[in-house]
Amino acid sequence: MTGAIITGVVAIALGVYVARLWAPTASWALLIGAMCGGVCAMVFFGAAVLMGQLVPNTTDPKKIGFWFLIVVFAVPLAGALGGFLGYRRAPEFQQD
Repeated sequence: MTGAIITGVVAIALGVYVARLWAPTASWALLIGAMCGGVCAMVFFGAAVLMGQLVPNTTDPKKIGFWFLIVVFAVPLAGALGGFLGYRRAPEFQQD
């Protein structure tokens, strides 16, 4: 559970940082943030599987699968939110 929460926070922070630098429009900021969240979800999955293989009998595969299912859907949404917030904070953003 802690790893899933940390993954969500990292996705928001990464989305804010990357979208603030590279997003030309709000829709691109959402897409960039979602991709950052997807990358964070894959890193979470890789770390969970690696931990399960290196230290056997310490993790329950059902719990890893449950949290990965949540991470796959929630973290890209969190990254998209972070990307949009990063786009809104960009110095080039013009208030209409």
